[in-house]
Amino acid sequence: MKLPAPFTVDQLIVFGHAAAALLFAGFALCIWNHARSRRYLLLYALAFGLYAGAALLAAPQAPVFPLRLAAATLYVASVLALTRGMLARGEAQTDAAPLTALGIGLFALLAYFDLVERDAAALAYTLGMGTGSLLLLAWMRLSATRPAGLEDRIAHWGLLVLIAGHLLGTALTARTAGGVFPGAGLAQSPDTMLASLGMLVLLGGTQLAAAWADVVTSLKRERITDPQTLLLNRRNFEESGYSDVQRDAARPSALILLDLDHFKQINDSYGHMAGDAALAEVGRIIRQCVRHGDLAWRLGGDEFAVLMSGASNTSAAQAADRMRMLLAQTRVMTPRGTFTLTASFGIAQSRMKEPLYDLFARADRKLYEAKRQGKNRIAAESTPEKTCSALAEDERSPEALTL
Repeated sequence: MKLPAPFTVDQLIVFGHAAAALLFAGFALCIWNHARSRRYLLLYALAFGLYAGAALLAAPQAPVFPLRLAAATLYVASVLALTRGMLARGEAQTDAAPLTALGIGLFALLAYFDLVERDAAALAYTLGMGTGSLLLLAWMRLSATRPAGLEDRIAHWGLLVLIAGHLLGTALTARTAGGVFPGAGLAQSPDTMLASLGMLVLLGGTQLAAAWADVVTSLKRERITDPQTLLLNRRNFEESGYSDVQRDAARPSALILLDLDHFKQINDSYGHMAGDAALAEVGRIIRQCVRHGDLAWRLGGDEFAVLMSGASNTSAAQAADRMRMLLAQTRVMTPRGTFTLTASFGIAQSRMKEPLYDLFARADRKLYEAKRQGKNRIAAESTPEKTCSALAEDERSPEALTL
């Protein structure tokens, strides 16, 4: 099929490169607009924007002196921005000096081959191998962070495939190139440039898909997280309320309910900001005491719940007692004074195919039993009343709140 002048197949492929890169840049900016704390998205947008400019400057029939070096420079800058963005997203604590030094050295070699030697093939080879080395160095640094999710693994190994194809294509074809085409195998043929466009789609698609998954996961987490305590919120508890807690007779679970003692008087005596600080401390202590796989909620006000999977009442009572002791040892400092906290606990063990709401009702009865017995106590459903733990007077901290 003959294309109308002045467009050729090669030029249309160049425009495809630029359009795809601009599309990815726009998508990165859209994601950043919804999650502005993720600044690595700005680096992604910059990288793909620079790539689009490099592709347009390096149109197949116009790789002449000022445009050729400018295109190569923009391409190296885009790869540097991309690698910095990937490292920032992966939270890889690395020294930027090696990447920076390699980038500066690459710029110097490109300028030498273009301005002094006027050797387009050497320029192409240097560009391909240099940018491939930048990407490979970033990939090696990211390997230490162990990609977690499926999107991360696809992006991580997809990047390695891209790097291998880029380096191999450069090694095989660069010496026959008559000009510079960023990201391609550097031979000016439609087939090679189409392969390069495919690699661009792979790179941009996997990196942005992983970034989008980050945002979606964060939004889901925010929806079910209490901001003051960083525990799960009441909405999540209610969504789980009708689900069965125990489906295996050999693996019962235990629910711990805890309620701060005299919390209203804390707010009245020390102010609501002190109450907020106290709630944050409770959240910290609960997170410190729960095991991996346990669920912890703030149900509202000063009431909390912890579901310990596969735990007996004895194990739950030990965890609750640790929370109680840590609360008593924690000092909350405010402009109006310093105080410590106490809490009452109720524990119940799950039954086969019992909804969470029913288990909650039984644990709640034990919680009120602990309150009636004098507060700062643990009452467990299977524990005789005489063994309910209480904090001895000589164990109380001098700064303990007495109301």
